[in-house]
Amino acid sequence: MKEFHLEEELATAMRDRAVQHRPGTYDAVGLVRRVRRRRRRLQAGMATGMVAAMGLAAGFAVQEGRERGAVSVQPLTSPTVGTSASTPPQPVPSKPPSGPAETAGALFLAAVRYQDPATRDEVNLAEVAGLFADEKAYRRIWGTDSRGVTCGAEVDGALVQGGVLLYRGTEQVARTAMPEFDASSGKVTDLTCAAAQPGGKGSDPAVSGFYGGLVAATKAGDSTARAGLAERFLSQGLRAAQKETAGTCSSHTPTSWVAANPASGTLTHGWTITLSDGFSFPVEIDENGKIDKSCDG
Repeated sequence: MKEFHLEEELATAMRDRAVQHRPGTYDAVGLVRRVRRRRRRLQAGMATGMVAAMGLAAGFAVQEGRERGAVSVQPLTSPTVGTSASTPPQPVPSKPPSGPAETAGALFLAAVRYQDPATRDEVNLAEVAGLFADEKAYRRIWGTDSRGVTCGAEVDGALVQGGVLLYRGTEQVARTAMPEFDASSGKVTDLTCAAAQPGGKGSDPAVSGFYGGLVAATKAGDSTARAGLAERFLSQGLRAAQKETAGTCSSHTPTSWVAANPASGTLTHGWTITLSDGFSFPVEIDENGKIDKSCDG
């Protein structure tokens, strides 16, 4: 009897608990709806963030454009003295005045060629006058026959450097010409002459010996002198490479010569040579004192 009541009470308790703690059900449709609502909220949030980011980027771009404009666009300035807003400034000369070295080279080349009957008519006296600071200096130094430039001597060769050495044939004139120049224009203002020791400082025996020797041979009508001069003053390599025109490029019988634009190397030095035919070319003298290169060869 007691066991029966015990079983009945236990069954009743189990039924009551089952009613109170009924297991939940799985609502699949509701779950899908909740997921879709969450996804729409996320997408809406992302869209809002993208719009904000685009607006921020546009703001940066506008600011950057303003800053660039401030750098590249220059404000108008008031016109300078002597001009107006509608009148452009005067153009700058395309060629600056020649420096003293170029002026000296041109001056002594003109003087040597003017003293040579074969080339006198080729000298433009108007261009020569332009080498001087003013007409007074031109008339005082050049004179009527250019001998004021060459210290009163008649010459057919010149070695143009700080003090210009003058030659007649292979012989150096006993006076050195020293031109003076205007500091701003580079044009000749004066020229003085000083005693020179033949073969002294500044001389170049290979240049004056070879080209002065050729000029002397031309004037003397000596067609055999060239071979001896070449062997004495030209390197063997230059003689072999250029043969009968070695050291002169093409001229065979020059009547004048001018060496200008001196250049120095470690063991070599050079000049620009202009002969009576008007053709200029570079030469290089080697460590043995012989002309080793000429005519860019």
